[in-house]
Amino acid sequence: MVETEAAPAGGAGPGELAALARDGLRGGFLAALPPAAAERLLAEAIRINVPAGAVVYREDEEPQLLVVVSGLLRIFVSSPDGRQVTVRYARSGDVAGLALVVGGPAPMSIQAMTSTLLVALRTTTLKALLATDPGVARACAEELSRQVHHLLVDVAEQAFLPVRQRLVRQLLVLAVRGPRRHLVVTASQQELADAIGSVREVVTRTLHQLQEERLLRVGRGGIALLDPLRLSDEAGAPFEPAVERPTRDG
Repeated sequence: MVETEAAPAGGAGPGELAALARDGLRGGFLAALPPAAAERLLAEAIRINVPAGAVVYREDEEPQLLVVVSGLLRIFVSSPDGRQVTVRYARSGDVAGLALVVGGPAPMSIQAMTSTLLVALRTTTLKALLATDPGVARACAEELSRQVHHLLVDVAEQAFLPVRQRLVRQLLVLAVRGPRRHLVVTASQQELADAIGSVREVVTRTLHQLQEERLLRVGRGGIALLDPLRLSDEAGAPFEPAVERPTRDG
């Protein structure tokens, strides 16, 4: 695991839980738990600041339970030859690693796509709560079901959609508000290729085509989406403006 700057969440009670909710966890995994269980988990948790690009969990490490306060995590699997495929993203309020805690180690890793603030929950406490609190068990089952549903949708997209449409969808998923209010994607072309199950050369060629059509602009600061509505039409999904969340530099 990458070295991180960590600090105890410590002394969590109703006030601590409310403070974290204001930071972006409202409606997320912690909010779905019974309040007493969430407060107990937060009382034993640590906060971790992770720089962009850092791998916070590797498949050969002990399972971790990570709740995103701010930033963006990428959960991915790797092939023996080093290729990667992204299986999901985790944003503010989302939990990563729950399947590892419930089902045991799995061939997946977790990387921070932006500077990310995490709350690491104690896995032994969650397991104890799962065995004794039906509300916790129900919330975890619902969360895992939600993740499986999204995974099935993503697998279908990887199998049936053309590369260009998969890439456009991925750009819309990763877009954040840039300094000039443009939507900007700061992922590298290799990261985009990993996310859609393609190769860098194909992604580069497709981005060039989209730039020639004036749908986006590729520059040093990332990929600016010049016409999100047209891109949304091409993606075949309704466009929802990106929420305010930090890019790699903020």
